[in-house]
Formats: sequence, C-alpha cells, structure tokens
Amino acid sequence: MNVSSQKIAVMKFSALGDIAATLPLLREMDPAPCIITSPIGKAFYEDEFPDFIVLPNKNPLNIFRLVKRIRDRHFTDLIDLQGNDRCRFICRTATLISQTKQHNGFDTNRTPPYSLFVKELHAAATARLIYQPKPRGYIVLNTGSSAKWSAKRLPAWKWEEFATQLNARFGLPFKLTGSREEIDYIRSISDQIPFDTEVLAGKTSLPELKHILKGAFLTVSTDSAAMHISAVEKTPTIGLFGSTSPISLPAQKWVTALYDKTYYPDGQLPQCTDIIDNYYDNTTHPLSGLWSLIYN
Repeated sequence: MNVSSQKIAVMKFSALGDIAATLPLLREMDPAPCIITSPIGKAFYEDEFPDFIVLPNKNPLNIFRLVKRIRDRHFTDLIDLQGNDRCRFICRTATLISQTKQHNGFDTNRTPPYSLFVKELHAAATARLIYQPKPRGYIVLNTGSSAKWSAKRLPAWKWEEFATQLNARFGLPFKLTGSREEIDYIRSISDQIPFDTEVLAGKTSLPELKHILKGAFLTVSTDSAAMHISAVEKTPTIGLFGSTSPISLPAQKWVTALYDKTYYPDGQLPQCTDIIDNYYDNTTHPLSGLWSLIYN
C-alpha cells in the first residue's frame, strides 16, 4: 500500500512472536515506516527495514527521551501495535499539541479507535498472504521452549514419534531450532531422532532464523516465536499446544494447531499455565489439517 505522502511510525516492543506477526502489515507499507521498538525488535526487523527509534529499557528517563525523539521527527501518523498502558502514554504524550495522528492498530474497543487507515493496511496485507508451495529441502522441528516456559516442552519420545512419521512420508532432513540456552536440551532430542538432523539452536541470528523458517518445507513447533515467524513466512506450520491455547494462532490455511484430545476432550485449553504435565502424550498425526495443502 503506497503511503508516500505520509511519514509514518509504528510502535511495537514485544513479545518476539507478536513482533513477527506484524511483518505482513509493515511489509505492506511503501515507503517503509520508522519502527519504534526494543533492542530485540530491532534485531528481528533490521534485515528488512532501515529506520528505527529504539527504547533500550523501560526506565522512565528513557521513556521520556523516546517521547522527545518521536516528537522531533514530526511524523504524520503514529500507529500503536502494542496497546499496553505504557504505549498509550507514549502515544498520547508524543502526539500532544502536534499534527501527528494517533492510531490504535489492533483493537476496535480502545481509544483512539481502530482507524480506517489501519483497517486498509490490514486488508491489503491479508490479501497478499497467498500460500506458495515450498521446496522439498528440509523440515524444521522447533523443539525448544525456554526453561521459563518448560511446560510447553514435549517429551523427547514424542518428537521422535513425529520425526518417524514425517520421515516415512517425506524423507527430508530435520533442522532443530531454539535458543542458545536450550542447546543441551535440544541436542538430547536430536540424539533420540534416528534420522538426518542438524541442531541450529544458538547458531542463528534472528534474520537467519527467519531465512531458515521461510525456506522450510514444513515447520513443527511449540507455541513460540518460531511458530509465528514460520506462519508469516507462509511455511506450512503445525503449532503444538498443551499448556497454552491456540487462540492466537494465525488464521491462515497453512497453519494448524495440534493438541492432545484425550487430555482436553472438550477442546478447552488453558490460556497459559506454567504447570508441567503430560499434555502431549496422545497427540498424533502431525500433518492433520495440512495434508492436502502440502501434497497439492
């Protein structure tokens, strides 16, 4: 969508999966907007976008410095894609007694309203999300989930079971992804998978991870940033849920949720819990919902 007559800034600080979900909207803007973000947001976006205002931390002094930097740029429009109280304060303060229009970019029930301008951006971005078959090169198993969210971790034998099914159908090598802090955990899973595997945990920058997920034939992932990145890169993606709900799963035909229907017979998964349990033992058929897409 051409917005060449406007000088736009977009605000998004966290979390990484939510940051990834903004890519279709940002990619639709021509010229590219200035992105107001966190250090991890800049690390994720910087291979595609040139202009940033970075908030190094939530220190009140840095927030007021950020407001001044925004005001000094004289943007025509400021889109808040974060939506928490801190960001609402930043937007209100940065646009006070100025010509900058403030837009709420995600929720129709907030003030300021979800503007027609942002609706049009979303519609144009959605129209471009057309699935294209991926080359049969490799399958990504994003087995990692930080120790903080260890309830999201599947047992190693379940990853071996999934890998066995996928190997029988496709015969492709596996790339295992995750963070540097998870290397030992992910290597222990790789050791139990009797097929061609490569552990990439801790070896990739965020732009490199985007590239790997974009080039994958298929991604099977815990509920994590990698799942969202894979989805926006239009890679067939299976999200594995148990301690969290798939309510925020991207609504695209190449993305599907898998959960244990024995553990959750009514389909009511918790919004989020850190209690470790056997949520995944009876999950089966990792290609459920994506079979016809991948084979056509």
